[in-house]
Amino acid sequence: MTDSPSASGSNVMPNAGVRQHESFSDAVARIERLGKSLFGVTACVVHLDGEGSGLHTHSHQYCAQLPLGEVLHVMPEKSSPFSPALGKIDNFEVRFYAVHPLRNRTGNIVGRVALIHERSRAFTAGDAHWMTDLVALLERELHFSAYEVAPSSTDSSK
Repeated sequence: MTDSPSASGSNVMPNAGVRQHESFSDAVARIERLGKSLFGVTACVVHLDGEGSGLHTHSHQYCAQLPLGEVLHVMPEKSSPFSPALGKIDNFEVRFYAVHPLRNRTGNIVGRVALIHERSRAFTAGDAHWMTDLVALLERELHFSAYEVAPSSTDSSK
């Protein structure tokens, strides 16, 4: 019955394209799922500074302790099957991560998004563009939500 055309003769869902009210945490979870699938990694994790309750998983805890700079940081810089583990989360060793800062409306760093994978992998220029797009989605959700985060203590704006 769901596949039958509507009275207007189209198969378009009545609310398609209409954004329903979504909580900020639901939006972040959706973007994490999108990033995990898009990059084919073990985890895509968003961590906002000052969000103590946000450390739901070991992946979130790992993300919170990753070094954070002003721009995208990828470890290791070159893919090698012989790279040593960069850490351990639950039942897998981390062999690759990419971490990018998240900024508030004023440009202060307020968190990070990280891609974490159990195997070493290449991170191409195309991947960097996709990561920039993913960060833009997250920052847009942050800017348009009522969610407030204090600037990171790692923020180096002087």
